[in-house]
Amino acid sequence: MKLKKSINKSRLIAIRKEQVLVLQKVGYSKKYSLPGGITKKKEGHEQGLIREVLEEIGQQLNTGDLTYFISRKDRKKKEQKVYKHYFITTRSLKRARVCEPHKFKKVLWVPWYEALEDLDREDRSAVALYFDQKQKIAN
Repeated sequence: MKLKKSINKSRLIAIRKEQVLVLQKVGYSKKYSLPGGITKKKEGHEQGLIREVLEEIGQQLNTGDLTYFISRKDRKKKEQKVYKHYFITTRSLKRARVCEPHKFKKVLWVPWYEALEDLDREDRSAVALYFDQKQKIAN
């Protein structure tokens, strides 16, 4: 069986104190998603994320607003390699709003530990790892 080309996705972990910004999904079993999406062929991971954040929540980010955090391979996808690249921002996103109502119901700031059960496995793992590392540095 021939493998398809790999897919790269970039995700934003937007932090406000102990909260994370999530998008409440329309019609899916896991009800939260982090902003972001598929990186187009000629885009870098940061540029793809900047485009997706503008499309999804109407916020214009710059590369200086983003800090690379971690990349993960989606282990569920056996027939195709899917990678998620996570970036952190602590920039204020007070005017974030749903710009794709066919995909998302609301933009919410949720305590990170409450968001975990409603995120997919890779997003949940990345958010938990970020806050775990943050707590270890603080202690």
